[in-house]
Amino acid sequence: MHSLFISSLLFWKPLGYTLTFFALMIEGDATLFAVAFLTSEGFFDIGDMLIIAVSAVVIGDILWYLAGRNAVSKFPKIKAWADRFAKPVDQHLLDRPFQTLLLTKFTYGAHHAVLLRAGMFRMNFRQFLKNDLIAIAIWFPIIGSLGYFSSISLVFIRRSLRFAEVSLLIGLVLFFGIRYLLRKRVQKDLR
Repeated sequence: MHSLFISSLLFWKPLGYTLTFFALMIEGDATLFAVAFLTSEGFFDIGDMLIIAVSAVVIGDILWYLAGRNAVSKFPKIKAWADRFAKPVDQHLLDRPFQTLLLTKFTYGAHHAVLLRAGMFRMNFRQFLKNDLIAIAIWFPIIGSLGYFSSISLVFIRRSLRFAEVSLLIGLVLFFGIRYLLRKRVQKDLR
């Protein structure tokens, strides 16, 4: 039995895919986790969702980079936000762009700031795109698998639950807990 909320949200599947596309460009981790969970539950077609999700992540990262390159100087609050989260890794970004892009993909709040900084530094676009695509190819299956298989791993608990949201909530709490620990580890390694 699925809840009325999820059923009504996904009643018109193109709306669900569209919301997923734009949400992944703004907030990748939690959205990918939740969408993978819902795909495992049968709300979305896995093939369609893979195409939409990968496209959204790649296009979103490119747009964040271009915003840093072209528009961030016009918005001092966004620049201040990018400085606050990404300035500590500026040298790391310049010296080891792939490692920085990959590690910050797993660090909540830092990845988009790093993408903006890469654009602000006018990093070579081809180099940026190559490094970012490899980072996506590593990050995407890890986060997607966590979301997809958290549904399967909660099958025993789910029998006693009445709504899919509770299972999703438990999975998200575990995900954010693991991500918090990874962020602390990455921050320690970057220092």
